[in-house]
Amino acid sequence: MSFPDKPIRIILPFGPPGFSSRVAFALGPHIAETLGQEVVFEHITGGQGGANGPRAAAEAEADGYSLLMATIGNIALLPHIMPEYGIDPLTDLTPVLKIADTPNVLVANPSLGVATLDDLIAAAKANPGSIRYHAINERSIHRLEFKSFINETGIDLVEVPPEGGSEGAIEAILDGDIDLTITTGPRLLESIQAEDVFAIAAICPARTNVYPYVPTMKELGLTSTGSGSWMGLFAPAGIPDDIEDVLFNAANKACAQPDVINTLAEQAAEVNPSASPADALAFVESETERLRQACIAAGFD
Repeated sequence: MSFPDKPIRIILPFGPPGFSSRVAFALGPHIAETLGQEVVFEHITGGQGGANGPRAAAEAEADGYSLLMATIGNIALLPHIMPEYGIDPLTDLTPVLKIADTPNVLVANPSLGVATLDDLIAAAKANPGSIRYHAINERSIHRLEFKSFINETGIDLVEVPPEGGSEGAIEAILDGDIDLTITTGPRLLESIQAEDVFAIAAICPARTNVYPYVPTMKELGLTSTGSGSWMGLFAPAGIPDDIEDVLFNAANKACAQPDVINTLAEQAAEVNPSASPADALAFVESETERLRQACIAAGFD
């Protein structure tokens, strides 16, 4: 088998600061070493929720030379809330490997005067409509998490226009222009550790080693917000099985490298690869259905 005999392109739907891009940059050199070919990155950004990258990947040749680093949002969420998406990731893309999980975290500006989830809920109920939040963008997993949180607790929060994406939310929460945001754990890690913002609760299955003092939503009694974010490597639908296996093995090997594990762990993420492409597909199918139900329950459409 001659694959690969030229460089492999990985499409990145979010800019360099994005966590999925950081994961790709960590994996790329190891994948290249295993395959004996250069791995190049192409940022195809834009579109609500990072929609343009998956669209481009779905249109690429299914020959193994174009891959996509995708996330829970643009794989399992957008199909339910974006009629104009134009693709169905379950039929237009093929999961090669589910790579890693990362917690999302609900943070508050210290000026709000809350340090715990109970404090936040009490403040919101005492002053309905006074607490402002930024949900990254209108089609983000973080907006679903906020809507699920609001729906489950019965509180009244005010959504500000989600301008500037993750960077806009980070700037706004640090400047005190908003009271709350939810973002992936790594994005505000240094600010959390410096107590420039207060981490109220983590959205993940269990507490992380990076900020073990932050309780999870689940242990605080809330079950509707989900289990955080994940990312994986995808190919256009129709990729030959033998080529997919080569890519799976190379990416899976990269996930086992100590520097990759340590790099992700330092940013509150956990390498958690699927056992096979079939296992990755089953996971994506399950997540897609879970988010479909979550969107209905939260009235997110």
